[in-house]
Amino acid sequence: MTQPTRRGRWQLLAVLVLFVGPTVAAFVLTVSGWRPGGTTNNGELVQPVQRLAMEGWRDRTGEAPDLDGSWILLVPLAGDCNAECEDRLETLGRVRIALDRDVDRVRIATLQPPDSVPPEADGDALVRLTAPAPRVAALIGNAGQPVAVHLLDYRGFHVLRYRRPLDASGLLDDLERLLRLSKEEAERRASESPDNA
Repeated sequence: MTQPTRRGRWQLLAVLVLFVGPTVAAFVLTVSGWRPGGTTNNGELVQPVQRLAMEGWRDRTGEAPDLDGSWILLVPLAGDCNAECEDRLETLGRVRIALDRDVDRVRIATLQPPDSVPPEADGDALVRLTAPAPRVAALIGNAGQPVAVHLLDYRGFHVLRYRRPLDASGLLDDLERLLRLSKEEAERRASESPDNA
């Protein structure tokens, strides 16, 4: 066997391994059920992502809330808004302000049983909601590490939850990334729409 023939066979084998190898590896990993150990988000991903059931929820006028169009930082409270609650709302307010140009895309909402004392904080960014106590308790979760904040996207889908103690910088990182991605998606859809053709 001549030297050029041997080199040609090695090159053919290298090309086959280069193109077929990753496909075989991906197939083996998929069949074995392997998944990456970590994710890039700081909050706990809600799986499967779904619309949050809002039956029985009311705003301060007694109407069913309309939260579509804004990203919502939802704070479930088992009772009155105490000092810890006010601190959490203040922290979320700082997170919201840190979004800079995207500040108007995010609102903060509290969810409490109807007979609870609402937060003292006020403003257009804060939405006060009520719901039956069992529905609020379900969103707070277990007593070991209760949920501090739920993140809902602009369509009302429950995306992430953040347990106590709240990692405000992690929440800000997640929000910035999600807002950027949703803006890019909206721009892509607008450029693909028939009106722009």
